Amino acid sequence: MQATNSISKLVEALVRCRDSEPDGYAEKAKQTIQKWLKRNTIFTDQPRLFGLFQQLQLLIPIEEKGERKDSPQVLVAGEREMYEPAKALIDFISECIRLQTKLKAQPQRLIEPFEKVDTTPVDSEYSWQIDIAMRCRSLSDTSLSPPTSGHSAVKEPKQQLSRPNVANTFAYIELKRHVKDTNEAYAQLFRYTKEIYATQHNRRFAWGMIMCNTIVNACVFGPNYAAASEDMDLATAAGRKDLIRLFVNWSFCDSCKLGYDPAISYDDSSQCLVIQPEPTAGNPAMALYSREVLICAEQMFGRHTRCFAVSANKPPPPDPGDKQRKPHQQMKCDTIVKDSWVEAPEDPAEDTRDEARHLSVITERLQNVNSVRGMYPRLRDDCQSGRVHLADPVTGNLYEDTSNTVLGDSVWSQLGKTSTALRVFKRIYMNDIGTPIKYARNVQELIIVAADVMRCHWQIIKECRILHRDVSLSNMLVCRDDDG
Repeated sequence: MQATNSISKLVEALVRCRDSEPDGYAEKAKQTIQKWLKRNTIFTDQPRLFGLFQQLQLLIPIEEKGERKDSPQVLVAGEREMYEPAKALIDFISECIRLQTKLKAQPQRLIEPFEKVDTTPVDSEYSWQIDIAMRCRSLSDTSLSPPTSGHSAVKEPKQQLSRPNVANTFAYIELKRHVKDTNEAYAQLFRYTKEIYATQHNRRFAWGMIMCNTIVNACVFGPNYAAASEDMDLATAAGRKDLIRLFVNWSFCDSCKLGYDPAISYDDSSQCLVIQPEPTAGNPAMALYSREVLICAEQMFGRHTRCFAVSANKPPPPDPGDKQRKPHQQMKCDTIVKDSWVEAPEDPAEDTRDEARHLSVITERLQNVNSVRGMYPRLRDDCQSGRVHLADPVTGNLYEDTSNTVLGDSVWSQLGKTSTALRVFKRIYMNDIGTPIKYARNVQELIIVAADVMRCHWQIIKECRILHRDVSLSNMLVCRDDDG
């Protein structure tokens, strides 16, 4: 890509200036930046670029006589001294992407570091210190869904913060002074990224990065896999170019490639999530609104099941004068939206355990059985339940959202040689809303719910020849009448 080559040439020219005159390269470096600006942009932000390069160069070992040193070391004394140079490296690449106004195509966003490093995110439930957190700053991509926070109620994401917040974090970076600490860096990145899934309810998969000495690895975390890139060595021109290419791709790609769900966004005026079902021939485009997340994706791996309480009616802004009800209690919801990544065959016709298909059968065969009316979910007939599809940004063609399409054929073929099974992203729209059984008001209500669950399961086995097999706390909901 043009942007990658342009930024890479600038970095290598600055590195050559420094290596040829380590003690007096400043003026020559400034002239190099000025020439680059004249070729690529209408701006003249030369002092900022030079200042950032002065910081980031500590991560690039000095070469002697044009040859790389054996076992190069970054020019810092310890891990903490790596934070600011690493942040400057990201800032430098982001600034160069922003400044290139003469490109045929313009970036849709910038990937930038939060200002504060080595700190605890303001909305984190844990006390761990994050080395560097990165965020997306949207430029023109209106489909980029702002991350949303809140474990039981949807909260408004705070966009402008110097200190990291989990709700707006795109990816974390874990730094180590020595390459021997690579496994420890991966372990910490796993632990931190788990909270992104629990907090960002529109996250399909997550990115991350580690930097151990001069070696950088990008990571992608899905429902049943974690994949890392080849080493990108900052001590080599090829490694630096690979890192630049990664940030350029993040800046120019479609938002779904960043791991966000394009069907879920945040509405500032109503302070709620907006979920857009896939339009079909019989069901035109519509929107569902939610302020309450019943179940969060709190595990690093697995189905990543999320359940939203939604309404087809757009709610007014929350009433601050209503002290008795929280914002999500000021909405009347009649539908549950369930998202999950489930193991399934690639061919939908072979998917004999498809939940949407089973619910369709159950709805049809039990519609006249009064003894279990209201005890099982029914599919909404105006929303398309089942496998989720994404649109190719170039052709507009739809394709299924699976672990294969996330990683690409080449990477997935390597994982496929192991026991990693294909997972498919599915979304189901169900009527008859309830709350998790853990919110039962008393023992009597708990017993009633348990009895109803057994009665309903028996009728489903009897009438539909379907055995649920997963009777868990997450799958039992308390459904109350209007009178409670």
